[in-house]
Amino acid sequence: MKYALYGSIVLLAACGSKSAPTGVTATTPPPNAADRDTCATAEDCTLVDACCGCNASGKRVAIRKDAVAEYDASREQRCGDSMCAQVISTHSSCNAEATCEAGHCKVMAHMGSESGAGSAAP
Repeated sequence: MKYALYGSIVLLAACGSKSAPTGVTATTPPPNAADRDTCATAEDCTLVDACCGCNASGKRVAIRKDAVAEYDASREQRCGDSMCAQVISTHSSCNAEATCEAGHCKVMAHMGSESGAGSAAP
């Protein structure tokens, strides 16, 4: 009887699992970053916060403007386990712009600061 109870508990634990994230099924792969960064011109691209943005010790990434809503909607799935420090980031993407190079959106860091003489780029 003791082993039957133990076996039932193990069986129940093995069968339990988290449900699939909203919008993702066994036949639908999760969004692919490569699908979000194709472009023809720099105007197709924009910068968005990665899991941890520039106000949380993180960075920004370049994606197509028309992919921003899907990117934001998948944030919980992509970043659910991320812990972000509440510190302003010095990552170069935080002082950058989006551009299109070789058909892909890229982060192009600004080379210097115009705000003051002798200022170094982050």
